[in-house]
Amino acid sequence: TSTSTSTSTSTATSIASNSNSTAATTTSRSTRPIHRHVRRSQWTRIGISAATTVYFVFHPDLDPTSLSPSLSRSPSRSRSRSRKRPPPCNSPALRELGKRGRWIQDWDFARNFGNYLGGGGRVVPMKKGRAEKLTHGQFRPSEDAPFPWPTSWKWVDNDNNSNNDNNSNNDNANSNNNNNNNNNSSNQNNHNTTTTTSSSGFREVRPRTALEMCHLLVDRWNVRQIAFYGDSLTDSQYESFVNLFGTSFVSSDPPPRSLLCPSSSSSSSTTISIPIFMQKDTGGSFRPQDPRSEYFFSPELRSFLRREPPPSSLHPHSHSHSPPPRRTLAIFNIGAHYHNTTWYHQDMHVLLHSLQSLGRTDDLYFFRTNVPGHRYCNPPNDRFFDWAKGTRDVPYDDLDEYLAFLSDVGAIYDWDKFPEWNEYSRRWIERFNARCSAWSPWRYGCRRDGDGGSGSGSGSGSGSGSGDNNNNNDEFPIVHVLDVFDMTALRRDGHRAVEGDCLHYVNPGPVDWWNHLLFAYLDELADVLETLGVGNCVPKEYFQ
Repeated sequence: TSTSTSTSTSTATSIASNSNSTAATTTSRSTRPIHRHVRRSQWTRIGISAATTVYFVFHPDLDPTSLSPSLSRSPSRSRSRSRKRPPPCNSPALRELGKRGRWIQDWDFARNFGNYLGGGGRVVPMKKGRAEKLTHGQFRPSEDAPFPWPTSWKWVDNDNNSNNDNNSNNDNANSNNNNNNNNNSSNQNNHNTTTTTSSSGFREVRPRTALEMCHLLVDRWNVRQIAFYGDSLTDSQYESFVNLFGTSFVSSDPPPRSLLCPSSSSSSSTTISIPIFMQKDTGGSFRPQDPRSEYFFSPELRSFLRREPPPSSLHPHSHSHSPPPRRTLAIFNIGAHYHNTTWYHQDMHVLLHSLQSLGRTDDLYFFRTNVPGHRYCNPPNDRFFDWAKGTRDVPYDDLDEYLAFLSDVGAIYDWDKFPEWNEYSRRWIERFNARCSAWSPWRYGCRRDGDGGSGSGSGSGSGSGSGDNNNNNDEFPIVHVLDVFDMTALRRDGHRAVEGDCLHYVNPGPVDWWNHLLFAYLDELADVLETLGVGNCVPKEYFQ
């Protein structure tokens, strides 16, 4: 049992229990009165090892930051060794994507991929706000900037050649412009011909055509619905996601829209309709002085995530006659609307518990890291700026340059807390994934074996819609981290800038690369699983 003596505003108590002892006999005298009046249905089970279950009870007299990391480890090394765990993912790319590279200016990229010119054009029209009207609406092409300046920057991994693969980009762009979802069968064989891995084994983060992205979602992962749930930055990622596909691949119906992808796995021409869900959460507070808003999974989100039938327990590459699991791809984030570290810690736990309570072990869940803004972004005074010419800002060359800037001015908006919050989220996602102790080679999800599954089926004070009962508490998904911090922190250009908004970006722009990074991750993960011949793996650092 671990107890805390901290007296901060909000928090959590951890109770470790196993089959040989109970929490009541090991709880210290100072905390026993707190636990005595807490119902088991109010406990949130977050950290689980091979032989230990950790519960967190949010209480105003204890601090969650004082929790001991040792709680997530098994007290019995011999027992831990007897468990069957999934193998570690043997690709360094899964943890290094988007971190070892730089931004270079490439006008061919801007023409072919940077302005949503392929696939039929924008799905989400340019917003009618003043920022969009000024940044893109009044821009006029010139000799030195034929396209808006922020759309000309391309991410290049340091491991790759300096030629930037311009020829490959031009070929792919022409294919995307000349084909739609009704006449693309002749190009589907081109998906596997593009080399995206450097000589050192790092996968290249690069733009893809709509056909390539459809192939990855439908044929390799069997994705049948997609969800975005987070703040306004997540909404911007959703807007970028559908615009990268274009109107030829996304239904024109009002939200929820559907992605229309051809399937090459069928002998006949088949179009798969993939609904796309987007909703903003309500957690945190808009300003530091505002009252706290409760974070929870909305009923609409839960209903959408459970629209698909229960996933199959077999991996699609197995020799069984069972159909492959119909997966949901979901991207989550919290952070931009938080100013209190304890609130962020607590709601991160609520997010992970909510994912487990869904009971969908084969779905693909991603947590996107938080990205701070760039105070004093250009233009400082938008009323006296030449918007027809646009900005001429250049991204940072080095992350340390930005971190030094962040330490000086980031505290004004609490942006300086984002690196620590990202690390906290990574650490708890690692513990969430490392609980796996009963694993089948053909399963993508995982399960915990040996602790019976009692408790924590109900919510943890996470509000309406987050506390539904779940009989599969011992089964949980693998959660991946979409780490966009490093590559985005270098992009001091492309912000809305109008009225001092130096956090949000205008689309098209840097946010498009969050989705390029997402598809690079999915591509690499699919290759890793096929190489290992298994249904899931855990990124290697989780076992270090």
